[in-house]
Amino acid sequence: DSGLPAEILWDEPVPASVGAFYWPAPNPQPIETLMNYGYEDRLVLPFDITIPEDADGSVLLTGLAQYLICEDICIPEEAPVSLYLPVGEASVRNTTTAEPFAWADARLPIAFDGDAVIDRTGPDWKLSLKSDVLRDAFGAELTSVRFYPEDHQIQHAADQPVSIDPDGVTLTLQEADGLGDTGNLAGVLVLEDTAGNRIAFEVNAMPGEVLVDKRGRPFKGVSSKGSSSSASTLGVFALIGILGAALLGGVILNLMPCVLPVLFIKARSFLSLAGHDDHKAIQRHGLFYSAGVIVCFVGFGLALALLRAAGEQAGLGFQLQYPPVVAALALLMFVLGLNMLGVFEFGSSLMGVGSGLVEKGGDRGAFFTGVLAAFVGAPCIGPFIGAATGVVVTQPLPIILLVFFFLGLGMALPFTLLSFFPKLLSALPKPGAWMERLKQFFAFPLFLTALWLIWVLGQQAGNDAVILTVFGGLLIAFAIWLVQVAPGPGMLRAACLSLAALSAIAGVVLPVIQLARSAGDAPAARGGFVTTDYEAAWSPEKVAALRAEGRPVFIDFTASWCVTCQVNKRTTLLTKQVQSAFEQENVAFLIADWTRRDKLIGAELARQGRAGVPLYLYYPAGATEPVVLPQILSVDLMLGTIEKGKSS
Repeated sequence: DSGLPAEILWDEPVPASVGAFYWPAPNPQPIETLMNYGYEDRLVLPFDITIPEDADGSVLLTGLAQYLICEDICIPEEAPVSLYLPVGEASVRNTTTAEPFAWADARLPIAFDGDAVIDRTGPDWKLSLKSDVLRDAFGAELTSVRFYPEDHQIQHAADQPVSIDPDGVTLTLQEADGLGDTGNLAGVLVLEDTAGNRIAFEVNAMPGEVLVDKRGRPFKGVSSKGSSSSASTLGVFALIGILGAALLGGVILNLMPCVLPVLFIKARSFLSLAGHDDHKAIQRHGLFYSAGVIVCFVGFGLALALLRAAGEQAGLGFQLQYPPVVAALALLMFVLGLNMLGVFEFGSSLMGVGSGLVEKGGDRGAFFTGVLAAFVGAPCIGPFIGAATGVVVTQPLPIILLVFFFLGLGMALPFTLLSFFPKLLSALPKPGAWMERLKQFFAFPLFLTALWLIWVLGQQAGNDAVILTVFGGLLIAFAIWLVQVAPGPGMLRAACLSLAALSAIAGVVLPVIQLARSAGDAPAARGGFVTTDYEAAWSPEKVAALRAEGRPVFIDFTASWCVTCQVNKRTTLLTKQVQSAFEQENVAFLIADWTRRDKLIGAELARQGRAGVPLYLYYPAGATEPVVLPQILSVDLMLGTIEKGKSS
């Protein structure tokens, strides 16, 4: 659940081919509600080095080893590494280093020679293994059998009840919320006996049914309900229930704030249909809008399935997790708002209204509106069927696409009914001059949506991303103005239109490309920590300024790889009691995030006599020196410290 792997950063150019570490079987390291996998006392990490065939004389490799040591605090260490290798014809064995290699060889996992399946059909997963090697191992009195996964598909801290049979073993695993997959489950299986002997196997379990013994029965204590087929995985009634929930969720989605601005565009188009006599054109308009919504949702389903297959953990609304997409969508909302306000006109065909209804452009406009409504609205579906879609995305592709089809169908249903039942359409107000005023009014929800997206972008990528996107909007607005003021035909008009095109393209391309390039960079806050209402990034200047104001200050020196830090966050710092106490006493909550190495934070840790994190400092109002809190926090300790600081 947290930690930092050891690595060696070799100096360039590397004069040989250096392989990855071979990792010995790990040990469980539980603390509170978290579980880490690591090593104690000693660790030897072998790796392969291949010398080029044309090497002559000697080869020298130099680099920097980085590793993490944790007990009550976590200390990231580093040390220089150098390796001198003479090149020659003879094979040489260095007896002085034989013992560490023997130590590692005895602990490295061996390939599992047998059958391994992961059955995900029930509420609990079943990891089932069968092999002659296991049968031999079961001759000893085992004290533990544990599976260590390579990824985060299961809850690491959960118990793993085991059923042992002479023919094999089955472990019960708990799926991690929203992180389950449908493919193979890889990891290391470790068996330990009463004498402390351990044997480890590299396991790559394929999806399938729980394995059975020679009599065709599941291993003792293992349920055999369910199968790996998509139809029986969910069950017919379960699938019907999820499809019904998807349809209803799609209908309700039309009322969500994040999709209402786009629906205003659609509502305006239907107001213009009230007096239209061409029913086939009206129906075609509704069908193209529905097609846009459904295609977008099915595209979401396909993208989710592909991302899961590639090992990514994605859910509904994943498109808004990418800053370039959020920036582009904010700019689109801004431009649509300007159009609705009458600053410029796309042309009636783009929105599919008026006489453009029966034209090809009107169909394109209806389809585009459907795609846009679904794209913006999809993240809002979570509160209704989030759990159901969490199950669905672990199913085969046809099931995923079917559920997302029903989501889109539900969202498109109200407008589809309007287009196919003209009597309902006749109840709408007749078109008139009032529609222009209503059109202008509809622009403001679009601007609000753009502001919301800008806020989301700021949370993801910091203030620079916000400024860049706003600048993009300014360039687009400048392009629109140039088109409007361009004179009649001639060289000057061509120059204005060319400059307008360049400005509009730059307004979109600059923020999107720049955000895509910097997607892996840390947010603006120190160490990559994104702050909340009561939190801010630490700096000595910030501490001095807050203390000068007479405010109490609490500083959390932390890192994402520090297990103690994460436990303290969950059990104490982010609890309602402590957050309320901070707010009530006007305590400034500063975060010094050392996830990425920071010389300033390192210097402050050294000044406080610490080599690692966590470190917790509390400055009561008016105090000259901080109170140094213990590494393990509790709610009572925090509340008592704040109360004591008031009276000191």
